Amino acid sequence: MNKKILLQNLQSKIAISEDEFDEFVTLFQYKELKKKDILVEENRLNDTLYFIEKGLLFLYKTLENGEIQVIQFAKENYWMSDLYSFFTSSNALFGIQALEDCQVWSISMANFETICLQYPKMETLFRLNFQTAYVNTLIRVSDIYSEDAQSKYNHFLKQFPDLVQRVPQYLIASYLGILPSSLSRIRKKSKA
Repeated sequence: MNKKILLQNLQSKIAISEDEFDEFVTLFQYKELKKKDILVEENRLNDTLYFIEKGLLFLYKTLENGEIQVIQFAKENYWMSDLYSFFTSSNALFGIQALEDCQVWSISMANFETICLQYPKMETLFRLNFQTAYVNTLIRVSDIYSEDAQSKYNHFLKQFPDLVQRVPQYLIASYLGILPSSLSRIRKKSKA
């Protein structure tokens, strides 16, 4: 457990002192996960937002055929949640699972509301995070519909070079929306 990592993430986006941080850090809960632990269950209420101190999570949707479609990966210094459930108090559209042992900080919706009301800087931070997430979602949707498989993989390598070694190939293929066999061919061609 290292509160400084959370503080550094906040300070990378907003001006906040250690004293201010100490005033509200108690609104966050620290949690450890084992590899394959489910953090958020599909079709269950999720009222929590997570900051990843250490480890790797992925957001997914289970399809009618039982396969999973990976939507997002989140590693150290990323924030993750099923925001639909978090903001609407509806059941989660997506699940979140640990790909590695993880250390996360969580904040409940009630504490999120409290922190945003009492500390306007934090409201600014969350607004910036959500803006970035929305823009990245739009880019991802555009890429899904406009890029070929090779371009999708190249974009993934550029955006997440370290994840190639940390994420199983079948999950990368799912994220890219291609078959694992297609990803194998692309990776072989890239190495040649």
